[in-house]
Amino acid sequence: MIHNLLPVVGAELNDYLKTKFDISEDRLVLSNLINQDGTVAVDESNKVVCSLLNIQEETTLKATSGTYYSGGSYLSGGANLHVNLTVMFSAYFSGKNYIEALKFLSGVIYFFQSKPVFDSSNTPGLTSNIDKACFDLITLSYDELNSIFSMMGAKYMPTVVYRIRMLTFSSDQVMDTVPSLSGIGIN
Repeated sequence: MIHNLLPVVGAELNDYLKTKFDISEDRLVLSNLINQDGTVAVDESNKVVCSLLNIQEETTLKATSGTYYSGGSYLSGGANLHVNLTVMFSAYFSGKNYIEALKFLSGVIYFFQSKPVFDSSNTPGLTSNIDKACFDLITLSYDELNSIFSMMGAKYMPTVVYRIRMLTFSSDQVMDTVPSLSGIGIN
C-alpha cells in the first residue's frame, strides 16, 4: 500500500513541479537522504527528496475496528489496522542554489495545499485498497528536526513535513499491486 501511494503521489508532484516551473527534468526523488553506510543516498543534487519518516498506528479508531478488551488484554478480530505516515520533503540543492531549494519547497507546499486529499476519483493510479489519503502539514520543533537529521546522519536542509492520514490495512486485502517506478527519479 505504501509502495503504491508514495510513487503515485510523487509522480503527480513531479508533474506539478515540471509544469509550475517550466522544467523537463524530474525534481522529486523517493529516497533516504543517507545510506546505511553513511554515504549520501541521492546521486545528484538539486532534487527534492521524499523520505518516509514514520508509520504510526491511528488508535482513535481502534475501538471500532474489531479490537476488543477481554480477560485483561486486547484481542483482535482480524480487523483493520489504520495507520498514519509521516513523510519529509527535503530540498537537496547545492549551496549556490539555495533560492531554488526554497522555490521547490514552496512548490511542494502549493501542491498539497491545492490537493490535500488523494482518492480513486482524483488519483487514478492508486490501488483499490487505498480509500483516501489526506496530507496535513505538520510543524516540528527545532529539537525534533535536529533529532531527525541526527538520527539519519544528515546535515540539516530546508524541509517540509506532512502527515498522511489514514491508510487502512485490511486482513482481507493481503495482496497488493506494485506500480511502475519510472518517472519519479528512481533507477
